[in-house]
Amino acid sequence: MAVKLKSLERLAKTYTEQRYIYKDLALDLSQASQRSPGFSPSVPGTDIRESLDMAAIRNSLTNLFNTLPGQRFLYPEYGLDLYQFLFQPVTQSTGRTIGEKMLRGIERFESRVSVQNINIIADPDNFTYNITIVVEMPVLKQSTSLNGQLNTKTQSFIFLPTSRNT
Repeated sequence: MAVKLKSLERLAKTYTEQRYIYKDLALDLSQASQRSPGFSPSVPGTDIRESLDMAAIRNSLTNLFNTLPGQRFLYPEYGLDLYQFLFQPVTQSTGRTIGEKMLRGIERFESRVSVQNINIIADPDNFTYNITIVVEMPVLKQSTSLNGQLNTKTQSFIFLPTSRNT
């Protein structure tokens, strides 16, 4: 049973009015400033920074691409095994296979987006695949182009800051 305090109802309403649809923790777990009602200066380092809407979806996709199935104890099926491509030659054929795996993973684990296109360009000199994923977010009524890089040498996937909303 929930306990309701009349004196805190107005404050609770202020905090529950959302100006976003999706919310997640920022991946770097850095602290953010917070403005408290009744106080004019913000209080630094009072809360963990949050990701809203598109940033939350981007975080989710980054987690999906960097997680191996079995790494999440309570959700063992979650993740993509992109590490299987580490010791294969960096080629367009392997890139196409990676793109198909990403598409299936996004369709299975990220229901907030609909993939419009995945384009992968192999860069064998740098041991990377440059990846552009165009997704539509029906709830947000927007689409975006996410640019990322799968580095087979460092075994990581990152989104690049050149991603854009349309």
